[in-house]
Amino acid sequence: MPNGPSCSLLIGGDIAPMRESGKGLLGAAAPLFKAADVATANLEHALARSGKLMKGKPFFHRGHPELAEGLAEAGFDVLTVANNHMLDWGEESLLETLQVLRKHNLPFTGAGRNLAEAAAPVVIERKGLKIGVLAYSSTLPMGFPAGEDAAGVNPLRAATAYRPLPGRDPNEYPGVAPEIVTWAIPEDLERMRDDIWALKRKADVVLVNMHWGTSMTPRVNGFQREAGRAAIEAGADAVFGGHQHVLSAIEFHKGKPILHCTGNLIFDKFEPFFTGETLKTFLFGATLTKEGVKDPYAVPCKCGVGEPCQVLPPGDSLEGEIVRQLNDLSAPYGVRLERRGGRVAVLPPA
Repeated sequence: MPNGPSCSLLIGGDIAPMRESGKGLLGAAAPLFKAADVATANLEHALARSGKLMKGKPFFHRGHPELAEGLAEAGFDVLTVANNHMLDWGEESLLETLQVLRKHNLPFTGAGRNLAEAAAPVVIERKGLKIGVLAYSSTLPMGFPAGEDAAGVNPLRAATAYRPLPGRDPNEYPGVAPEIVTWAIPEDLERMRDDIWALKRKADVVLVNMHWGTSMTPRVNGFQREAGRAAIEAGADAVFGGHQHVLSAIEFHKGKPILHCTGNLIFDKFEPFFTGETLKTFLFGATLTKEGVKDPYAVPCKCGVGEPCQVLPPGDSLEGEIVRQLNDLSAPYGVRLERRGGRVAVLPPA
């Protein structure tokens, strides 16, 4: 048992409901979220009826406002809303969504009427601990980043370059795949550091959500490692990411976890490029203390598509596949998943 105050944490992946009713939205996962002292997930799109669809956006979705009832029913303490679908129907739809969340007493971070609002953290107190949450998006369609006088999401921009692989002259090897190099935009990275540093002065524990990565691939890009490590070095106790729609690695930096993608938890629009891999997801649980995140574990689940997500029991074939896959993805970072006492423990490098 940890010394001093402690509370339980449970993190879910991306939630994008489009069904008729929010009742029972999270299914058997709802009691797990309600039992946690701090429960959080990423609301992946607007819950609104207002606004107009943005021109030129190839993939878009949103749900109606009543679906927020399912989020409230699950007992979420904080929702993150910094992502690449929150403004699919423009600023009016975003602002309606934020008002809907307020109506249902669902605190949120990562979007607002301007950058100051979008960057504002949520701070809650549980069992003698103050927990602060921030959210950023590196997936930024045109018009999505919040500005001084512009509504939008809290941006952490990334740049991409392509260069020939050493020893693979494209004149000799036409069509050879280039090396992909990414990095976080320095001024955004510095702003994030400042935000986390300031929040750590107010909160015992700081959690940071990142909407990042490359859709439909578990690859961990250079800018993700750069941003994740910078967040922890600035004072974050955990970084949890999403957007890729598929499982990605878990790593630790200075003893603190970085989840590169937990997958889709609820995603009612099965995009044409989705596969069976997009049904794999997991919840991440841990104990929070003033020293950070302790005893982390994973709860393998199946994404809900038009139905509640499923908490997978030990021995289920998909449950075993998720554990094996997370082990394979995380092994390069020295991280292992191991069954211990009825849980799937996430073990940092020795």
